[in-house]
Amino acid sequence: MPDSEIKLTRVPINTKCADADCGKPLPFGTWAHWHADSKQAICIECGAKRGWTDKDRANNIIKKLELQEDIKALRKQQKVEADALYLLREQVDLHRLGERSLDLEKQIVALMSKVNSYLSKVATAEEKAALKQVYEEIKGTQELQGEIREQLESRLFLLEREERKVKKRTVPKVVA
Repeated sequence: MPDSEIKLTRVPINTKCADADCGKPLPFGTWAHWHADSKQAICIECGAKRGWTDKDRANNIIKKLELQEDIKALRKQQKVEADALYLLREQVDLHRLGERSLDLEKQIVALMSKVNSYLSKVATAEEKAALKQVYEEIKGTQELQGEIREQLESRLFLLEREERKVKKRTVPKVVA
């Protein structure tokens, strides 16, 4: 096995150390010095005896490579979590608006009942005409508030749909 083509990598197959004195089994995924052309591997200990790299350095390289893979996975997970958090914040904001919409509805109903009460008990003819205009404006406001509520509900639906899509992306596919 020439030195120039040997790489410290994970063994792609189950094999044994190619060193005549060792013969240690190297299962798939084990770190070893790998020669791709001959499909032979030499364990880290035998490689250190040959002077390719010392054992501590090889172990540090392995740790570094594993940490790099962990960092990649964590970055992907961070992006997924950030997207989910953004959707949750939007959803919370819309729910708060929806709650405030109900408060507004209660205030409109109370105001309309006060106007009706005043119209039926106390108001003069001029006041009745003016208050009927106020009453009509209140009805217009109530209709606008209903349209706003419909928009909120449709946006909540879209957010819930987007949330389901994000969850689908995060769930790993099972291969039979």
